[in-house]
Amino acid sequence: MKMTKIATKCAAVLCAAAIMLPAVGAAPASFVLGGAGNVIVASASETGDTYVPVGEKFTFDISMPSDYLGSNSLSDFTFQWYYSDTQSGTMSWNKISGATGTSYSDTMTSAKNMRHYKVEVTNTKNGEKHDLDWFPMRTVTSNFVTTKLGTASTETKNGKTYVKVPVTVSGLYKNLLTGYTYELKYDSKVFDSITFVDSTKLSDKDEYDVEAGDYIVCACAEEPVTVSSGNIGYFYLGVKSGATYNGSTISLVTNDLTASGSSINGVITYGTSTSSTKISTGGSTTTNLYPVVQTQVKDHKIGFKWNKIQGAEKYGIGVYQANKWVVKKQVDSSVTTWTSPQVANGTYRLVVLAKVNGQWVSADVFKHSFYVTVK
Repeated sequence: MKMTKIATKCAAVLCAAAIMLPAVGAAPASFVLGGAGNVIVASASETGDTYVPVGEKFTFDISMPSDYLGSNSLSDFTFQWYYSDTQSGTMSWNKISGATGTSYSDTMTSAKNMRHYKVEVTNTKNGEKHDLDWFPMRTVTSNFVTTKLGTASTETKNGKTYVKVPVTVSGLYKNLLTGYTYELKYDSKVFDSITFVDSTKLSDKDEYDVEAGDYIVCACAEEPVTVSSGNIGYFYLGVKSGATYNGSTISLVTNDLTASGSSINGVITYGTSTSSTKISTGGSTTTNLYPVVQTQVKDHKIGFKWNKIQGAEKYGIGVYQANKWVVKKQVDSSVTTWTSPQVANGTYRLVVLAKVNGQWVSADVFKHSFYVTVK
């Protein structure tokens, strides 16, 4: 992967390519559909602030490195987890009954949105206690933010044509935003330059080409900005000489949206969406990049049928097993049905993915997944 520009420290943090998702119950190990496939996401447990959809499970793990253990063993320490719903000012902590291990698991509910967690560690030999000085506070949120690419327009500067596409968001907590990372997929045969003009006035912004057709922009600040209008900024795509831009499709992957600062306890990690726009100077439409799927179970086989996604190069059947999403079967873009081999009894979490601009669309994959029971 070639990068033509080195990111700043802020962007290096924000522009992480991996999409970390909360752990949920795994499918039975006997579920096998074709070859090993490509791993989409993997996260056996979360160790920091995270977005968790309502109804999904999350797990926090801690480890005791040698610097913490000293001459002691792990059995010399006890652990107690706490939670707090204090969103600003001095924290008020509540002990979680029975949560006395090195990990804590729970299921997200609307009441737990923006809840904070910490662990208290006690040395049973000398009574020494540590909590946030050893392990950071973790915050779970179910705030989902929808990002959209708006109606395209054109501008001309020094004889060159640029397509201008706005980026808007909705669903921010109190309209607050501290950082974002956007990855734009575009046709490098049509466009030869990309620039993003930020409307939020976040203090630290960086942008760079990952490779032809793949462009990343990041921004962050110490304190949140208020995005009352929902407008994040504008992409300017330089049109190659002689190229036809009308009808060209661009897609935007949102890898990171956060809110934090002195007025907010913890870090709000927003759930994000992926959007696509077909450029037309007469207007553009935003489309969902996840197929709508129908399934049928017969003779221990699972049949799939889905609609076509504009711009899809391939489709993949994904299964959630061993706490990660794995693409178990790939088919060409002309294929919209597939039947699995026989599988064992059980309930399986599945998804049908589209590959657009060489990448599996996997943002917010849990929201678009579904369960199928074989019996």
